[in-house]
Amino acid sequence: MGRLTRLLVGLLVLAALLAVALGVVAVGFDRPSIVESESRIVGVNATTTVVETDLTVSNPNPVAVRLGDATVATNVSMNGIEVGAGTKRGIRLGRGATDVSLTTVIDNREIPDWWVSHVRNGERTRVTTTANVTLPVLGRTATLTDTTTTRTSITDRLNSSAPRPINASLPLVSDPILVVERTRASWGDVTTETTPLEIRTRLANPTSIPLSITRLDYTVTMNGITVGNGTTGEATTVPAGGQESLRAETDIRNERLDDWWVTHVQRGQRTDLRVSFTAVLSLPGGETARVPLDGLDYATTIDTDVLANDSTAQARLGGLPTNHEDKHASATGTNPGR
Repeated sequence: MGRLTRLLVGLLVLAALLAVALGVVAVGFDRPSIVESESRIVGVNATTTVVETDLTVSNPNPVAVRLGDATVATNVSMNGIEVGAGTKRGIRLGRGATDVSLTTVIDNREIPDWWVSHVRNGERTRVTTTANVTLPVLGRTATLTDTTTTRTSITDRLNSSAPRPINASLPLVSDPILVVERTRASWGDVTTETTPLEIRTRLANPTSIPLSITRLDYTVTMNGITVGNGTTGEATTVPAGGQESLRAETDIRNERLDDWWVTHVQRGQRTDLRVSFTAVLSLPGGETARVPLDGLDYATTIDTDVLANDSTAQARLGGLPTNHEDKHASATGTNPGR
C-alpha cells in the first residue's frame, strides 16, 4: 500500500470517528431549559424605562455548554406594541442552574401609543415578556413567555347618583346655587392625538333665579401634570327650581402621556387623576361669575403592576412557549356615591 493510499485511508478513518463523536453529542446532549423568568421595572428617566429580567437556565448535562456561547434576548410588548428589547451574548452555561440577568430599555415615546390601545381595549392591557435562550451551534432556542393582564376602571369611578351641592358665595344668591344629581362618564373616539372623556351630568337649580352657564372650563391632571385643558359644553340655562342636563367632553392630549408615565413609575405605578371644572355663569343684570364646580370634580387613584410575575414557568430548547397569565390592577376613586 503506497503512502498516498495509507494517507487516504487514515483520513477516512478519522472522518468516520469524528462523525461518530458528533453523532454522540447530537444524540446524547440533553437540552437546557429556562426554569424561571422574572421581570421588574428598576428605573425611569425622561426618555426611557429600565426593565431588569432575571432568568434561571437549567443545564442538565454533566458538563458546561461550550458549543457556541448562548445568547439571551428579551422583548416586552403591551397590547401587541413592542416597547422594548434587550440582548446579552456570550453566556456560558455551567452545570446545573445558571442565573442570567439582562436589561431591557423601554422607549417612553411608545407610551402614548400603548395608552391609546389600553383605552380602546376597554381599559385592559396584556403585557407580554418573552425570553429566548439560543445555542447557535445547535441551532436550538428555548422560549419562555410570561403574560400579565392589567385592568383599570377610570370611567366607572366617575359614575355617581349621589347629590353633590355646588356653593359659589355669590351676593344675593343663597348656596347651594346648583346640585349635581348624577354623573355618567365614558371614553369617546380615541385617536393617536387625543383621548376624549365624555361626562354627562344632571344639574338641579334650587334657587329662585335661572342660572345660565355660558362656558365650562376644564383641566385634567395626572400626578400634578396637566395632560388636558380647554373649554367644553354648550351654553345651558338651568331654570329656577328646575333641572337641566349638561354634557362636557374633555380631551387628554396623548403627547403629554410620556411625561406622566415617568411620574407613574416613580410613584410605584400609582397615579392620582383629577378632572376639575369651572363654570362661567351669566347672572341677572348682565354680570358674570366664575364658579369652581367642586361638586363636579372627579378624582381617582390608579394603581397598576404592568410586569407582575409571581409564578414559575418552563420551556425547553426547541420546545413550545409556555404561557402564564396573572391579573394585577386596581383603580380607587374619591368620587362620592360609589
